[in-house]
Amino acid sequence: MKKLNTGEEHQYLRILSNLKKYLFSFYGVHYIDIGYKFTLGKILPELSIRVHLYRKVPKQFLSISQIIPQFIDSIPVDIIQSNPGLHYFQSKRRERFDPLVGGISIRNLRYNTQGTLGMIVRDIITGKLFALSNYHVLVGEAGKKGDLITQPATDNKDDIIGEVNRWNEQFDCAVCELNNSRRPSAKILGYDSPPNTVIRPSIGMIVTKSGLTTGITTGIIDGISFDDFTIIPKPKQSLGDIEISAPGDSGSIWLETNTNAAVGLHYAGEIDPRPEAERAWAKRLHKIFRVLHIDFM
Repeated sequence: MKKLNTGEEHQYLRILSNLKKYLFSFYGVHYIDIGYKFTLGKILPELSIRVHLYRKVPKQFLSISQIIPQFIDSIPVDIIQSNPGLHYFQSKRRERFDPLVGGISIRNLRYNTQGTLGMIVRDIITGKLFALSNYHVLVGEAGKKGDLITQPATDNKDDIIGEVNRWNEQFDCAVCELNNSRRPSAKILGYDSPPNTVIRPSIGMIVTKSGLTTGITTGIIDGISFDDFTIIPKPKQSLGDIEISAPGDSGSIWLETNTNAAVGLHYAGEIDPRPEAERAWAKRLHKIFRVLHIDFM
């Protein structure tokens, strides 16, 4: 599947921005983006405006005003049934790591759930080192600044690696300030070299991530939106590689396979178990770096 032109993507995103209010006025719409069009579960090399519904409703049960048009200004509109679920939480990734690396278990002591430590980053002003993960992993509904974070996900005080420092709910991201109890590493488990640059996601880009539950998986970016992008298994990928993310992978870093550049912060996956419905969801990392005032270690 070819990688699409960046200029064309930006043009479509501008159009999508103008259509935002209109598209979200339709019943059941929870997400909009631009990306590859799907027909009968098969991906087509055609750029479209995509409207995501939790559940498709047959047209005969909708009023004419609630039927999403097939084209808007001659641009095809694709209606996708999708159900992203946050990936809280198998392997040695749940053991104690020293040095600390990306791709391993992390937990707020306030909760029983766990997620993935994405990577070690630094504050661009103070130079302090942080562990980057999701807001819903490090903070959650009841979390506060100063909450204790452990690695691995235990109740053991000896496993505390730091405290929640700051976060951004819109981008589902947060950082934990490390306490110097263990050596930090810029590496991500399973990759030879750490990422040292961040790039914008692009439709057709091949990406990979190292997560707590599914380990290293690879997919293709099939759609992009203003703050997010989505990833599906590569066409003709073997059935064993269809599950590209699962609960526990939240906080993983998606990397471009060719350059090892960091692209996104994984936060959710499709809850529909059918292989043809598999899709992962990520936030744009270049925006996360900006809102959290962080950079590579």
